[in-house]
Amino acid sequence: MRSRQKSQFLKRLRLHEALESRCLLASLTGDSPWQNPLDPADLDCDGQLTASDALMAINAINAQGSGDLHAKFAPSMLSGHVKGAAAGFIDASGDSELTAMDPLVVINAINAGLHLGWLHDVSTSDNQIGDVGAAAQNIDISSGFAKVRSAINTDGDVDVFQVTPGKAQLNISLISGASGILHVSVVTINLDAGGNPVIDPDTGKAETTEVGSASTQTDSHQPAKVNVDVTAGTTYYVVVNGDTSVTGAYALALLNYDLGDFTPETDSPLGTDSHGNSTATAGVLSLNRGHADVTSNIDPVAAPADPDKDFFKIVAVSGKLSVAAEAQFPLTISILDNSGVVQGTIASSDRSALSLDVTPGATYYISVAAATATDTGAYHLHVANAYLPRLPDLGHHLPPQIPTADDIFAKLDTDGSKAVSATEWETGLPLGLGHLRIADALFNKMDANHDGTLSVDEVMAGLAKIHLPGLTGGHGDNDKMVLPPIVTND
Repeated sequence: MRSRQKSQFLKRLRLHEALESRCLLASLTGDSPWQNPLDPADLDCDGQLTASDALMAINAINAQGSGDLHAKFAPSMLSGHVKGAAAGFIDASGDSELTAMDPLVVINAINAGLHLGWLHDVSTSDNQIGDVGAAAQNIDISSGFAKVRSAINTDGDVDVFQVTPGKAQLNISLISGASGILHVSVVTINLDAGGNPVIDPDTGKAETTEVGSASTQTDSHQPAKVNVDVTAGTTYYVVVNGDTSVTGAYALALLNYDLGDFTPETDSPLGTDSHGNSTATAGVLSLNRGHADVTSNIDPVAAPADPDKDFFKIVAVSGKLSVAAEAQFPLTISILDNSGVVQGTIASSDRSALSLDVTPGATYYISVAAATATDTGAYHLHVANAYLPRLPDLGHHLPPQIPTADDIFAKLDTDGSKAVSATEWETGLPLGLGHLRIADALFNKMDANHDGTLSVDEVMAGLAKIHLPGLTGGHGDNDKMVLPPIVTND
C-alpha cells in the first residue's frame, strides 16, 4: 500500500467507528431512501446547491468507502433514532450506491446552474384529493420505502395519501419547497362496532384520529419528520397541508421498518456505563404521565464474573407497576422494594411484562441485566405506573370510575382460564372500546408474546399505553396505543 493511501486508511480507522456487519434495510428495492426526493443534488437539504453538497458525498466516501449503501448507512431520516444514520441525502445518483458519481452529479448541477428535482417535474394542477378515505392515492410501501412529489397548489389545499405498512415503524419525512410552513400528519379512520367508518354528521366526512404529526420550520428547508408505531396490514392516511396563503412543491419519503433492523441510538456509548450497578447508585427515573422509557446498553466489564446491571429508582405514583424490556439478546428484569428485596423477575425472551402491586409514594428499584453474562449491547426499557384516571364528564357517557386492569381482566376471562382468547376479547371489550377500531388490532397489539391469548400482565401493560384523546395530550410518545374518541349511539 502506498504511503498516502496507507495514511488515509489509518486516519479513517482512527476517526470513524465501524458499523455492524449486518445489512441495513437489505429488503429495500426500487427508489433510494438515501436520495433527496425533492432535489437529488441538494444533499444537505438546505434549499441551496453549493460545494457543501458535493463535499458531503465526498466525506461519506472517505468515511466508509464506496459501495452498497444498504450495508453502510441508515437513511438520514432516522438520524437520532438509530446508529449509523447518514448525515444527509448522500445518494445524488439514486442508485443506492455510494460512488464518485454522487459528488459528480452535484458538481455537474452546479456547473449547469440548475436544481435537478421539483422545479420541472411537479404538476401545477391539483391531482390529490383532500378527503381521508378509500379514494386517496395509495402509496405502495411493500418494498419498505416509497417517495412522492406533489404540491400545495392553492391556499387551503389539502393532500391525502393512504399507506398500508408491513412492519411496525413508519417514518415520514416532509421536504418542502413551499413558500412557508407545511404540516404532515398520520391519521386513522374511526370505526364503529361493525368496522364501518364513523361519519361526522356536520361535515359528512369520516372521523379520524391523529397518531403523529410534524411541521417544517420558518426559514429552514430541513425535513419535518414523524415516526409512529403502526400495525402491519392496517391502512393509515398521510395528510399534508400548509399555513394560510402557503403554496408550493413538497416531497414525502416514507420508510417502513422494524426496530430490530437497526442498532438503536442509546443514551451513552457501549462501554461507557452511565447507570448505577446497585440500589445505592441507582439514578432516579422520572415518570412522564406515569410512563418512562430508557434506551441504553448492557456494557462489557473487565471481570466477567461481575456483569453489568443497570439500576433505576422510581417513586410509585399509582398502585400497579409494569415493566418491560427488549434487546437482541435475553434480558433479566427485576423490581425491588426500598430495602433492595426482589419482588418479581422476568426474562425478556418470553415477551411479557412484569406487573406488580405497589404502594403509591413508596420507592422501588428496577434492574436490567443480560441473562447471559457474556452478552452486551443495546436494550430498550419501558416503565408504566399509572391507572387510567377518574374522568370528568366528557360527553361520552363514560362510567364515573375507570376499572382496574384486574377488574377488566376478570370480566373478559369468562371461562376463568386466566387467559383471554380473541373471542372473549371481541365479545367483552371494555369501556366501549369496541366502538373505536377493529378489536383484532388492539388484541394483536397487546398480545406481546404472540401466543393467541392475553395474560393479566399483557392487559395491564396494554391498558397503560392506551391514550384517550384530550386527557393526556400530545402524540409524542412512541409507545402509546392512540385511540379515537368514544362513539355512542346516543
